[in-house]
Amino acid sequence: MSTDRVASLLPGSFELVVLHSVSQYLSPAEFDRTAALFNRLLQPGGVLLVGDVVPPGASAISDSLALLQFGWRDGFLRAAAVGLVRTALSDYRRLRARVGLTRYREQEMADKLAAAGFAVTRAPSNLGHLTTRMTFLARKVP
Repeated sequence: MSTDRVASLLPGSFELVVLHSVSQYLSPAEFDRTAALFNRLLQPGGVLLVGDVVPPGASAISDSLALLQFGWRDGFLRAAAVGLVRTALSDYRRLRARVGLTRYREQEMADKLAAAGFAVTRAPSNLGHLTTRMTFLARKVP
């Protein structure tokens, strides 16, 4: 569901919102607006899970190798390799090179979520196969 459609919902509509592998595609200002929107939509004590946050220094090469390892380990190596080749030949690669990804240090993301009204903890591991990325649990402060 798009954030435009979600914005029309009543406050307190959700107990949990998962925002996975999205923060890197939003500008810092867009992320702030999105976090504030989800704060409004969460019930008191509800959780915003922000996963796959890209830290400074993470590279496309290490992400690609991690995907191939994940594919090898879980039996979809061929599909992972084909997906990487398609991505390399697509407009996404050129767009990522031109625009880049929004990256956050741990404290920067924690500060952004706190400013939106959340009590923040970093999860011990990322929700996903990329161990270099971060996941945050942001509980709505009543």
